[in-house]
Amino acid sequence: MTTNPNFVSINLKEVVLASPTIYAILFLMSVAALAIWLYSMSTLTLHHLRPKNFINGISQKILDQRFDEALSTCQKEEHFAAKVLQVGISTRKHGLQTVLDVMKAEGQRCGSTLWQRLTLLNDVVIVAPMFGLLGTVVGMFYAFYDMNRSVESISQVFDGLGVAVGTTVAGLIVAILAMVLHSILRFRLVRLLTYVENEALQVASLISHATEKTGEEA
Repeated sequence: MTTNPNFVSINLKEVVLASPTIYAILFLMSVAALAIWLYSMSTLTLHHLRPKNFINGISQKILDQRFDEALSTCQKEEHFAAKVLQVGISTRKHGLQTVLDVMKAEGQRCGSTLWQRLTLLNDVVIVAPMFGLLGTVVGMFYAFYDMNRSVESISQVFDGLGVAVGTTVAGLIVAILAMVLHSILRFRLVRLLTYVENEALQVASLISHATEKTGEEA
């Protein structure tokens, strides 16, 4: 069996040992990014943002003009929809526009904690290539540090440069992985928040109508 003379074999062990600290950091960053993504995908569900039948239960209480009971139910819950509807019910006497404004503000406040997970993934996208480039620059520095090299050792310099470039490649791979995970998680989060916010807007309309009806009867 003949071997291709143009084929270049890569000794991964030699590459990793050239910059073990940089590779260890990049590996930890990739593990952290994957852990954040898996945790977010398992917790960012419609059930966690708005449990089943919660909106229907609150809507029915509002239609029956049992505002205090609906408010008490929201106060006992800790999920996204409960907090948004809680401020809406509390400010129902100030008009529909006020209800919409406070619900929107509360939704942004509660959603900020969810968006922080995306920020962490985005930080990995930015920092990983920088660590990779740092490893390459340091490797190039050591490769050219000795100015009293013989002609026979020039090939060793280029071999060292080839090994040093590996950290940049690894950094880009980690960044691309984190970017893909970021995009998937962002799409999921936007879709869920949009769905829950639309349901909250429908409840806001019910709050306004029920409040006006109560005022007319009074």
